[in-house]
Amino acid sequence: MKGSEVKKSFFLISILISFFLLCTTFVKSKEKDTLSISLVQRATVKRMEGKEVVYEKYNVKKGDHIWKILRERGLLQRPDFYELLSLIKSMNESLTDLDLIHPDQTILIPLNIIPLKGYKGKKRPVNELMVDTFSLKDIDFEDYRVKPGDNLTMIAKTRYGVPIGYLYSRYIGLIKKFNPALTNPNLIYPNQVIRLPVYSPEMVRMPIKPYKQGPISVKDVDQEDNYAVESNTLKKQLKDIFNRMGEEWIDTGEHFIPLKSGGQINLKADSFPVLSLSGGMRLIIDIKNDLPEDISKLVESDWEDYGIIHLSDNDNMVTAVDKILDSGKFHKLLRTGEKLEVKDGDIVISLSGNWVIVPSKGKEDMPDKIIVLTILNNESEQTLPVVCAYLKKLGVEIIDYPYFSDRDKIEWKSLDKKNISIEKNADFPLPSLLLKMAGQPFSTRTKIPVYQGQGSGFNITIEADLFFNRGKRDCVIDIVGLSSPVRSLLEKHQFLVLSIAKEKKLNKMTEQILGFLGIPFQSNLHNFFGSVRDEAQNIKLSIQGISFQDQKGKSVFATDKSFPEEVRMLLNQKGYAILDLKQFEE
Repeated sequence: MKGSEVKKSFFLISILISFFLLCTTFVKSKEKDTLSISLVQRATVKRMEGKEVVYEKYNVKKGDHIWKILRERGLLQRPDFYELLSLIKSMNESLTDLDLIHPDQTILIPLNIIPLKGYKGKKRPVNELMVDTFSLKDIDFEDYRVKPGDNLTMIAKTRYGVPIGYLYSRYIGLIKKFNPALTNPNLIYPNQVIRLPVYSPEMVRMPIKPYKQGPISVKDVDQEDNYAVESNTLKKQLKDIFNRMGEEWIDTGEHFIPLKSGGQINLKADSFPVLSLSGGMRLIIDIKNDLPEDISKLVESDWEDYGIIHLSDNDNMVTAVDKILDSGKFHKLLRTGEKLEVKDGDIVISLSGNWVIVPSKGKEDMPDKIIVLTILNNESEQTLPVVCAYLKKLGVEIIDYPYFSDRDKIEWKSLDKKNISIEKNADFPLPSLLLKMAGQPFSTRTKIPVYQGQGSGFNITIEADLFFNRGKRDCVIDIVGLSSPVRSLLEKHQFLVLSIAKEKKLNKMTEQILGFLGIPFQSNLHNFFGSVRDEAQNIKLSIQGISFQDQKGKSVFATDKSFPEEVRMLLNQKGYAILDLKQFEE
């Protein structure tokens, strides 16, 4: 081999060794063991008991025990932890006691369990899968000082990841056993010290400061603990929001990302949740900004449908959601102040919020799904349930975080509807109704002596469709159709005449009668908002109609447009009685 070729080979080998050492150093430096890079594929798949089990062969080393091995692979906090323990026993016949393993022994470790579709095997009873981890010797404890807002359930779940079933069946009982003074687990108070059994002997715990008597000062508070609590709260908020959006948030177990060049990257979902979007994108949420940039680039360069979202201690819920949505590759994403307009028949709907999300384009003008997400300051800013129910029928999901109404249980029949009905068998129904609403007495088909000749031997009498006196003036509303000479004669004798005989449009007829009666009205697009929020983050429904007040000062909305029951109820809630002009059509 030539010298240049030897140098080239040596150079390539040096690069590979350096990369391997770099990855090894990075993995060892991660105290919480949340990320590992495997350059050699060791996992194998085996079918058993109606499942595909991804497992690896492990050669036991000196100082190993089963709980350490499981912890290193991020398996202790999995929701199917007890099923994994059961599989370890099933896959390792020689392993009769989980506490007894010895160096150079080869055992099979299940990493992931995938149920096979269509398998209808008999489920094993839960008690057969349960293994009491507290049967181990030398149970660890820690003295935990209660913080404001704490409760035992929250502490156990967030600090140790205790499964719900075990939490209520055993763990709370153990806390009571080792804290005799704690008579009621639901009543704990700030500064109280509680002795907590550590869920696993090998669980990595946050450092506990020595307990000090007396009040706690700001200096006594562990800033690292505070950051852990804040980031955990942010993670819960993000999970809640995206679950309500219908997206899949995965924060348990381990996530495997294969590398095209061989090997894989393993991420603990507890530290790096994965958001699997319905559009195909998979976003890895780096909650504490722990993921190195070169690892992020490695993932994103191999997979177009993966994205890494780095959050920091400067991010709050709004900025975190904005970063995530910005990387989601949605069809359309609008922010505060931007509006998306959609139409439902005669109704124009303007959608605004902190974010308006259109996941995909849809087949027609109206997208298949629209999400309006708004972060509220208080409950009073919540979108009216009737608006949410109406928009949901149109494929628009309103998410007001963190306040949510029970929007799907509105019983329309039980609500008080304010609709103005037509009077049956009335002469000239619409004009008569408007006169009554104005408090104006009138008579119908009234014969009016217009001209009485003195000594000439003739009189002129005209039949008025509607006759009344207003402001010391005699008034006539002509509906059937008086001739021009007759109208001129009436006006000559100081009558006020309104002729609507040729008007076919009911809304125009209503405007003319209200104007004739001197009643103020507005005839245009009326805007009705879904909440008390600023318009830049609000839902607006624009409806054509005529608004006025009756003799009692009650608001009336008259319209010849058709709209659904939910919109009628919205107008009722805004204080309007609805006058449906379509009921007067012949």
